[in-house]
Amino acid sequence: MDEKKIALIIYGDNSGEAIKSAERLSAPDGYSVEIIPAAGENKAEVLNAAMKNSDAKFKIYADEKISFKQNNLLTDVIRIFKSDEKIGVIGTSGAIRLSTHGDCFTSVKRCGKILSGKKKDLTDWGNVEKNFCEVEAADGFFLATQHDISRREDICRKSSFGDTSLCLEFRRQGYKIVVVRQKKAWLELREKNFAIDETEQPEFLSEYSGEIFPLVSVIIPTFNRPEWFKIALDSVLNQTYKNFEIVVVDNGTDDKTEILMKDYLEKYSCIKYFRKPGFNANENWNFARQYNNPDAEFVNWLMDDDYFYPKKFEKMVEVMRNNPDVSMVSSKRHVVDENGKIKELFPPSTINPQWDEILFKTGKIKGEIAGRAMFATGKNFIGEPTTALLRKKFLRDNDLCRCDDEEGFFPLIDISTWLQLLSQGNLYWIAEPLSAFRQHKKQASNWGESNVIFAICWAKLYQTEWREKFFIKSTDELRQIIANWIGHSAKKLLESYELHLVGEGITTLEKTLEAMARALHNGYKIELPPRIYEKRDDIKNF
Repeated sequence: MDEKKIALIIYGDNSGEAIKSAERLSAPDGYSVEIIPAAGENKAEVLNAAMKNSDAKFKIYADEKISFKQNNLLTDVIRIFKSDEKIGVIGTSGAIRLSTHGDCFTSVKRCGKILSGKKKDLTDWGNVEKNFCEVEAADGFFLATQHDISRREDICRKSSFGDTSLCLEFRRQGYKIVVVRQKKAWLELREKNFAIDETEQPEFLSEYSGEIFPLVSVIIPTFNRPEWFKIALDSVLNQTYKNFEIVVVDNGTDDKTEILMKDYLEKYSCIKYFRKPGFNANENWNFARQYNNPDAEFVNWLMDDDYFYPKKFEKMVEVMRNNPDVSMVSSKRHVVDENGKIKELFPPSTINPQWDEILFKTGKIKGEIAGRAMFATGKNFIGEPTTALLRKKFLRDNDLCRCDDEEGFFPLIDISTWLQLLSQGNLYWIAEPLSAFRQHKKQASNWGESNVIFAICWAKLYQTEWREKFFIKSTDELRQIIANWIGHSAKKLLESYELHLVGEGITTLEKTLEAMARALHNGYKIELPPRIYEKRDDIKNF
């Protein structure tokens, strides 16, 4: 290995201009420079061969689409390498945080600069304050190295992910990847069109996701519906985002799901399966919600009759990684029938004229505003448990709900949890469907007294909020909310009378109506009756 030699390896069939500009570069004092053209369809194989055939310690891999603009850049490269033996790769631009789809050049959090286009416009991503900025991956049109590590010919044969893969292989060996600070741009990129070969993306992401992307816990409680459960489970496994674990808690009365799981458990190490046949719905739910992997940064619940679309985590984790103030990401979702046929897109483009303009555009919404919208409209526009990705650190001791007396099988646990998250951070809303919510006759929302129970639980949410005063801060707002609730709940009570429904739930709603009306005249002290309603231990499904 010649420690005083630099090899410029220029890849491409049309590398003439790149080679001409390389010939004009000045060699550092005491160093020699060789220029090696390299061409061929299998980029990894071609560049590995060029690397092995050169005895130069320092190698620069450049794309045919670039031209070198600063003649003394080789001196700067050597100076940076000499400053730190742990620097493995130097780039001129790159991803401080690599995008969840794996494409370095289109990542959101970037640094560096480059000239591009016919007018040689400067693209400056900034963020390089000292001599260099450490990154997760550098753009592949210029990669300088001081150690030889081979490219992965088994997973990245072409150009799409091979350069990023090389950077990650250097990281595996404990080396730093850096982007250099440039007074003037070192390179001109004559063409920005770098096509992504999506056929290599799954292999690339499967290989590296666990090292560079945060872990997502997916928790699936299930009961006696293996056909739908299989669709739900497969929808996680088919995510383009690959760093997840799946926790299944099964309280089914038959062994169909257990039999189904055998093949999955043999094939996928990311799945944890708990069989709890003696549990009722409440016990199964509470066991599932106690799961806590300290290595997981995010959690997403998945009801066994719902399912995800393939890019849900790719898009949602990307938002989380670039917005640390966001406590949860949600999206629109499709409502489907028992056969998976789409019935509607939810929420619709309008729920309330006052809030529509704020709520239904892709982007960040202040947590306080999103919470106020839920209280003002009385609608869970954020979604069911399946819909939202949650940042775990904003949960209440890793538990769902907002306060102690909302624990257990609380029918509006999703809304209670959303309010907890929104009181800690912001909501990011994605205005496209990323999951599907299945409506069918057996789900809990179709039990006879469900509307009564939901009304009682909304009153409990108002009571908690008025104690916390995070979203509702004035008696004027509270008065209107209570009045709206009274009108809505009285209607539900009348409907229950017409259906001849009886039981503790009906009695509790009657008492709750009385308590809420009294709150309008006793200084807004919301003193609710005990939350008692018909126990449904005989119904074990969700």
